[in-house]
Amino acid sequence: MVNRGLVLVVLGIQLLAVCLFAYYFLTSLLGLRDYEVSWELFEVIEITSFIAMLIGLIFTNYILFSIQKRANRVEEQLEVAASSFHTLLLSKFAAWALTPSEQEIAMLIIKGFSIAEIAELRGTTEGAIKAHNSAIYAKSNLAGRVQFVSYFLEELTAKY
Repeated sequence: MVNRGLVLVVLGIQLLAVCLFAYYFLTSLLGLRDYEVSWELFEVIEITSFIAMLIGLIFTNYILFSIQKRANRVEEQLEVAASSFHTLLLSKFAAWALTPSEQEIAMLIIKGFSIAEIAELRGTTEGAIKAHNSAIYAKSNLAGRVQFVSYFLEELTAKY
């Protein structure tokens, strides 16, 4: 992305400019200076401060645009991954011949909802959800919730 050393140099220039400007301003304001700063030195301080602020502005914009570009790329990759995972889920559900109700409940299981939460969301009893869960686990040849969820985690991480 951005060379860390270059950023440190730019920050160092900005810090130096701020220190010089603050020193000149505070000693003038508080009357702590017994000498008058030459106009040449004052101009150097102002020009250095201006250049440091300009460089800082340019680098800040560059870094922000780089971060935004990277965030957009990561968001696109997440959308592709989510879409692929959803496709995987649907293909497994079809291969196991899950009914539409079982598919919906299976999705809620994978999302981490409890039996009580699934029953409330679907407006049914916990007993009905438990019966669907048993059918899902039997059709998938998986022992229970943990093994069911682990199966899909394994599918996600198999390449790594």
